[in-house]
Amino acid sequence: MKSGADMAADGITTLAAAGSWGAAHDARDARAQGELLAAEFSVFAAGEVREDHADARGEEVVAILEGEFDIDAAGEHYRLVAGEAILIPPREPRRFACVAAQGVLYRAGLRAESQSASAAA
Repeated sequence: MKSGADMAADGITTLAAAGSWGAAHDARDARAQGELLAAEFSVFAAGEVREDHADARGEEVVAILEGEFDIDAAGEHYRLVAGEAILIPPREPRRFACVAAQGVLYRAGLRAESQSASAAA
């Protein structure tokens, strides 16, 4: 069985399936990335903050799987809890701050490079 983000012989990257992100999960982050799309699960500790600069990401959907987060994106501020999601436009800065004991984010979106290539075509 694969764990984390493993590369299969056929070139497809998979994310390990997990029913819980607690002690049973050995990795804090798992990521799958293709030519056009990227998806990841990220586990945050209380007070942990992560940021992406404006050109780092394309359009993406961010869903809160566990905990509560303060999210700053595209000049707006949001407080989201487990079960809620947000769509962030491409090429906008984004900042995620966990305000719970632990939080888990799911992020899926277009890679910024793929959007600039399709816009130029």
